[in-house]
Amino acid sequence: MTKRDLLGLTVLCAFGVLCLAACQQAPVEEPAPAGPPFSSAIEVDDTLYLSGQVGLDPETREMASGIEAETKVTMENLKRELEAKGYGFSDVVATHVWLTDMSDIGPMSQVYRSFLEQDKLPSRTTVAVSELALGASVEIAMVAVQGEKQYVYPEGTEPGKAPYSPGVLAGDRLFVSGQAGVIPGTAPPKLVEGDVKAHVTQTLKNIETVLKAADMDFSNVVSTEVFMTSGDHFGPMSETYVSMVPDPKPARVPILVSAIPLNSPVEITMIASREEKTPVLPEGMGPSSAYSRGLKVGNTMYIAGVFSAKETVEERVNDCLDRVKQIYEAGGFAMSDVVEARVYLKDWEDYGGMNAAYRRYFPENPPTRATMEVPDSPGTTRIGMAFVAAKPAAE
Repeated sequence: MTKRDLLGLTVLCAFGVLCLAACQQAPVEEPAPAGPPFSSAIEVDDTLYLSGQVGLDPETREMASGIEAETKVTMENLKRELEAKGYGFSDVVATHVWLTDMSDIGPMSQVYRSFLEQDKLPSRTTVAVSELALGASVEIAMVAVQGEKQYVYPEGTEPGKAPYSPGVLAGDRLFVSGQAGVIPGTAPPKLVEGDVKAHVTQTLKNIETVLKAADMDFSNVVSTEVFMTSGDHFGPMSETYVSMVPDPKPARVPILVSAIPLNSPVEITMIASREEKTPVLPEGMGPSSAYSRGLKVGNTMYIAGVFSAKETVEERVNDCLDRVKQIYEAGGFAMSDVVEARVYLKDWEDYGGMNAAYRRYFPENPPTRATMEVPDSPGTTRIGMAFVAAKPAAE
């Protein structure tokens, strides 16, 4: 064998060894796909927050067909999440229902009610929006609290007539059902006549009777959600609201929706508490005469809705969540304390981009969430967000 042959054989063997080593190396692992940007449920002390659920069968991954079937599967999904944490429907104190067609409220309510104990109906707020995740017709989110509860019915109202209680008192917290400007004692329910101010005035009077039945008043209110069917309603709504709700004002979230029960122009829901409340206003952030930027109540902090009209989806999400972070940190909370989120998109096509930016603020154990497309947003904004944060009482 010549020196050239020997050199060639050496190179060939070396090449073979390198190839074998390369083949035996562990394959490069692909990054695990990101999970959903929300938690299905988060428990803090005796309170369980549940993400919005739709009628998606967990085994077949198919959406149920028809509002009755969708509602049934939705409630079964919620039941599973409740029971996994040791709760049941009798512990639920507040329910939010979003429909894409308000004419579905009757059959939805019939199925919804069949899952509940008739003397333990949670408070409920129902509105219609433009679009829900996965093309669903209904989405339902819940808050449950363990322990004793009082189902609050103002004088003149009878339990069992509606598929909800006007209010549910759990400890020091009162969860009030969404109210419209219904004239008390009318059957079937009849809305007050007049302009938006007249509707808001009657709505707040109706809420006041629920508060009074729980030995509270508007000074106890810590969180308000206002749903309207037109942006033109915002000015008169706010003027009337400010005149009837004292300082320090609750955190407030105004949202435009497609429809409200009874074709009402406005619906308002509230949470009240007997605990001391502390307004939070970060340095450099302007105050509002209509709401508190943040309101700390015991181990919970509610913040006003945040909206953005920035050019790109990412910029809008960053704009909202940077302010949210600033408010929570000013109140001694962190983004990791957020337990409940609502995201209102003006265009569902922004959903993917919203999620990508949103994840960066909640890298681990993200809050529960419900996301929907609404017909419009205040002013020129294209996204709105609302949040609740809570810490264990020991902290």
